[in-house]
Amino acid sequence: MASLPSPTTVPSVRGRLDEVVRRYYAPLLSFFRKRTRNSPEVPDLVQQVFLRLAQRPELDGVDNPDAYIFQTASNALKDHYRKISTRERYLGDGGTDSDATDAPSELSPERVVIGRESMARLASALRQLPERTRDVFTLRCLEGLKHAEVAELLGISVRAVEKHSAKALAYLSRALSDEGVSPR
Repeated sequence: MASLPSPTTVPSVRGRLDEVVRRYYAPLLSFFRKRTRNSPEVPDLVQQVFLRLAQRPELDGVDNPDAYIFQTASNALKDHYRKISTRERYLGDGGTDSDATDAPSELSPERVVIGRESMARLASALRQLPERTRDVFTLRCLEGLKHAEVAELLGISVRAVEKHSAKALAYLSRALSDEGVSPR
């Protein structure tokens, strides 16, 4: 597990990351646009690459930074498609990946409204969590980071991440069940 940079090196790491963002933002946008059909996802994928680079600030020691950054982008894209595939499999979609992206949506307007209401209740419940607990939950459950990655990113122990995750899940579960929505 890599250690966090010391407070004195944070500005230099941040400066290098800013330089990487300026240099690679447009090329990464192009890279992802060529490889994905969903253009709204492109900025999120670019952001994911920069997040991964921020978590591994030893870019100075890399012999070929261009190859390293675009390999990171390739890995982010593979992870993205893996998540989509898993989501479709668990939602019961029996079609192939191409069927899922080409077929019109089977969602009824009623189901869309119910989904939006549930998301609004979830967002409201998330806002009521303490900031650290909300950050841990967001990184862990919504961004898909591992306990150790969240701990390193926030500068807390893995055990603290586990406690914050459990606290958030218990609170959100209660909040949603109180509203008549049962979390799956």
